[in-house]
Amino acid sequence: MNLNELLMERLNILEENHVICKEAASFSKIAVVHILAEIPDLEESKAVMFITHLAMAVQRILSGEDETALDSEVLKSVMDEPVFRQAQELRDELLQETEIQFPQSEKDFLAVHLCNLLT
Repeated sequence: MNLNELLMERLNILEENHVICKEAASFSKIAVVHILAEIPDLEESKAVMFITHLAMAVQRILSGEDETALDSEVLKSVMDEPVFRQAQELRDELLQETEIQFPQSEKDFLAVHLCNLLT
């Protein structure tokens, strides 16, 4: 099973078990395709962690739940990473694929996870 299949299966399992809704699964699947096109040699463990976070973040947003803001020191540290600008661009590309409105706290967490994918 390749990484794309693994991630799609994981999202299907989350949806089938009502952990995430169809809309969260659909956007997350679009993100899988986009991320794997951008980072073809992505490590499996990082990919699984990222896609799980993304799917759960979307579900929280759709359920009206607020995520605690990222600690400002952690965010500053991540902003110093050489890949931070690339992570922001990738995040913004992903968010253009959906009408779901991500609050700043979720955008920040998404950028942190994308930095992890890019290193």
